[in-house]
Amino acid sequence: MSGSRGVASGVGLPPREAIEFLRGKTNVTTQHWTDIWRDAHTRSFMVAGAATDALVGDFRRSVADALEQGRTLTDFRKDFDAIVAQHGWVHNGTAAWRSRIIYETNLSTALAAGRYAQQTEPETLAAFPFWQYVHSGALHPRLQHQAWNGLVLRADDGFWHTHYPPNGWRCGCRVRVLSARGVARMGRSGPDQAPVIETRRWVNPRTGEVHYVPLGIDPGFDYNPGLTWREPPRIPTDAVTTPRPARWPPAPPAPPQRVSVEPLVPAGTPAIAAPDFEAWANALLETRRSDGSVRVLGALSDAAMTWLQDREIAPASSALAITSAQFLHILRDAKAKVAKGLSIADALRLPEIVARPRAVLRERETGAVLLIFDPLDRAEARTGKLVVEFAMDLRVRDGHERRRVVMNGVKSGGLVDAARFRNRGEYELIEGSV
Repeated sequence: MSGSRGVASGVGLPPREAIEFLRGKTNVTTQHWTDIWRDAHTRSFMVAGAATDALVGDFRRSVADALEQGRTLTDFRKDFDAIVAQHGWVHNGTAAWRSRIIYETNLSTALAAGRYAQQTEPETLAAFPFWQYVHSGALHPRLQHQAWNGLVLRADDGFWHTHYPPNGWRCGCRVRVLSARGVARMGRSGPDQAPVIETRRWVNPRTGEVHYVPLGIDPGFDYNPGLTWREPPRIPTDAVTTPRPARWPPAPPAPPQRVSVEPLVPAGTPAIAAPDFEAWANALLETRRSDGSVRVLGALSDAAMTWLQDREIAPASSALAITSAQFLHILRDAKAKVAKGLSIADALRLPEIVARPRAVLRERETGAVLLIFDPLDRAEARTGKLVVEFAMDLRVRDGHERRRVVMNGVKSGGLVDAARFRNRGEYELIEGSV
C-alpha cells in the first residue's frame, strides 16, 4: 500500500465512515504497543512509545490528514521526520519501517471500521447478507490468510468477531458482500461452515500476561474494529433465502469453537538442542523419507530476542526447531538442479549454527528472520542461510502419536551470494556481522 487513496480504492470505500471512526478516538500516551490492547484501539489513538500528549497529537493530525486528504506514505514520512526532529523522539526500528507501520496500521483499521459500518447498514444487510473473505494477493502471503480466501459466511457469523481484517501488521485482506443470488452464482447452495478457531499461547513480553491468539492472526489483532464501534449486524430473516431449491437455516449460528494448539516449547522453557539430533538426522538421510517427527535445534540469543521485543515482533518463545520434511528440503542433493542446498556436513551441524550464527538478519519486505553462517567447505564462495518462521502451525509425530503444535521453525535454508546481505535497504542487522 503506497497511500490512503490506494487503500481506499482497494476496498471501494469512500472514507466518510473511516474519518468518523478516527475522529472519535481519544489520544493516549504509551510506553509499549501492548499498553492499548485489542478493541481498546477502537476508542484510543496511540503510537507505541509516544509518551507525551504533544507528540501523540502531532501524529494524530498527520494520520488524519493522510486519511481525509488522501496523502501518500511519502507525504506522511515527511511529517514523521519533522515530528521526530521537533520532539527529539527516539523510536524503535528505522524511520522508514516505523513510519510505514504507523501509517498503514491506522489507515487500514479506520477503513475496516468504515467498511464494516457500510456493510451493516440495514438495507445493505437485507440485500447482501453474506460476506466473503478476500486475500490481498500479497507476494509473500500469510498462509492462513491465503487459506481463508474465498470463505463465505453469514454476516452475523461469530467468525467475523475476531477474523474481520486486518488480521495483522500490514495485512491487506478485506471482506466483500454477497447476495443470496451471488452465492448461488458461485455454484453454492449456501454459505460455508465456519472454521474452528484454533489458538496459540502468546505471552505479553512486557507484562508476562498469557493470551490465546487465533492461529493466523497477529497478537492484538483478534478483534473487529467496526463491531466494537457499531452495533452487531442484524440480518432480516427473509434476506437469506436462495433462488435455488436448497435452503439453509437463518437462525444465528452458535459462537465459533475455539481449540488451543499447544506450543512445542512453551515460553520460559530453556530451548536446549535435542541430544539425539545427529542420530535423528542420520536416520533421515538413510531413508530420505519424512516421518513427521521434529527436533529442537536451540534458541535465538537473548540479544536477538531483545531486538525483536523492542520492535514489537518477538515470538512467544525463543526456541527453534525443524521437522523431518524441512530437514530433507534444505540438503544440497534435494536442490541439485539449482545447486543451492546445504551440504550434509552443514545440515548435521544445525544446532551449532543456531547457537552461534555469524549474523542474524531480518528481511524488511517479508519480515523473515535469517541466520547467516559460513559453510564448512572452505572452497565454497557463497554464504549459508537458514530462514526462520515464527509460530508455524504443524502436525508432528511424537512416538506413535500425531499431535498439533505451534513452533518457531527453520523453514528453509541454502547457499547464496554473500554480497546480497550487505544491502541495508533490504535487510536489518539484528546481531553479528555480514
